[in-house]
Amino acid sequence: MNKRFEGKRVLLTGGASGIGRATAKRFAAEGARVVIGDIDEAGASKVAAMLGGHHVFYDASDPAAGKTLVERCSTILGGIDVLLNIAGIMTWGRVEDTSVASWQRTLDIDLSAVFYLTQAAIPILVESRGCIVNVSSAGGHHPVYGTVAYGVAKAGVIALTKSTALEMGRHGVRANVVCPGGVATPMHEKTMSAADFDMAVLAEASARNMPKLAGVEACTPEEIAVAIAYLASDDARYATGTVLTIDGGQTTG
Repeated sequence: MNKRFEGKRVLLTGGASGIGRATAKRFAAEGARVVIGDIDEAGASKVAAMLGGHHVFYDASDPAAGKTLVERCSTILGGIDVLLNIAGIMTWGRVEDTSVASWQRTLDIDLSAVFYLTQAAIPILVESRGCIVNVSSAGGHHPVYGTVAYGVAKAGVIALTKSTALEMGRHGVRANVVCPGGVATPMHEKTMSAADFDMAVLAEASARNMPKLAGVEACTPEEIAVAIAYLASDDARYATGTVLTIDGGQTTG
């Protein structure tokens, strides 16, 4: 495997499982020094130990947590070269039945947390001429039936990424975003098995928005990690404000 990130200092959120875990493993394998921020301390600790990295408790719903995480990471690594905003939650609910609490929690974790962490990291990334890769969703630029709060939050991540790229380009800081479709992750499985999950909503969403690519199995976290690593590497040195969608054709309908 290439060592594109040899000696690079990487801060990523959501590294305890799923896409975050696969991405942490990918960057470590390519030579990066990694700090994982996650609310799942046990899971993050296990992954960090496996990679020879570090973990820091991070509650994405707390507006102050981004600044604290950046400060801790900078102390541990001596700076930050790559920021990867991966942590998030998946919520279901149509416009007419999404509660205020669900709406607010989804936006807090999936959108506001990305902004707060990005804002806190900007001065350090300017110093290192680093880069940001955010994880949005195919549902962020092509609505999926029954996911209004999630779709709005993920659309916001795309807009935030483009604004960051536009404003920080003068400092040599790049910002890009990956938009996965359905990915086989523990979060996805947990969402589908929730006691209050509305199977009628899922059936409607599947009928309306989720075409399948013939002969291809579900996307894996490792495949998304490859895309994230590309955008963070010098191979993509001229890519900023880029939206890379990996969804098996979900957004073509």
